[in-house]
Amino acid sequence: MLSIHTQTAIAVLHDIALGSDLQSANFLLSEGEWKELFDKLDQSQLIRLLPDKEPGKLSSYALRRPLQEVSLLNVLQALDDPIRCNMPTPEEFYIQHGQIANKIGVFNEVARKFLADIKIADW
Repeated sequence: MLSIHTQTAIAVLHDIALGSDLQSANFLLSEGEWKELFDKLDQSQLIRLLPDKEPGKLSSYALRRPLQEVSLLNVLQALDDPIRCNMPTPEEFYIQHGQIANKIGVFNEVARKFLADIKIADW
């Protein structure tokens, strides 16, 4: 469903909101990928670099608005990331993401139903 970059961005936003210096999620991104992620979140007005801080470090950023006001759509648009609806939501997604996985799982099933109803012959 959600790409590694989207999941990483969500974890980063949570960590920034908590004021954490350490990443709560261990995603294996290169230094360049981390920089690109921070740049995209900054350019989309989700985070901002604090004055006199080093770019690319978690503790160098602050949220521009409360975490409760940031939606999954905001993150997807910031990253220009798709949601993959071409397969059922795997069980491990529900285990890893708890309560929010139910909403995403329902979205995935509804999207799959709509996609299945679009016939190529009707294109």
